[in-house]
Amino acid sequence: MSYNIDLSGRVAFVTGASSGLGAQFARTLSQAGAAVVLAARRVERLKTLRAEIEAAGVDAHVVALDVTDHDSIKSAVAHAETRSEEHTSE
Repeated sequence: MSYNIDLSGRVAFVTGASSGLGAQFARTLSQAGAAVVLAARRVERLKTLRAEIEAAGVDAHVVALDVTDHDSIKSAVAHAETRSEEHTSE
């Protein structure tokens, strides 16, 4: 089954993006045109995925996130909101 979705001008916040389904969702959303904010604890893996996504011409940002830490969640969401505002004002 194939879907054709245009997410140009949108920003997707993807948790667990350092591996598995999270990484695949980030790739799929970016292929649909969304800028992606990649969030997970393993930042080095996120940087590798960011390079892959940006090589395809899509905007990607990395943010450290530990979903068990309330302050980490607040910080990651604030970072994503900043990136979203920057992306939509372009």
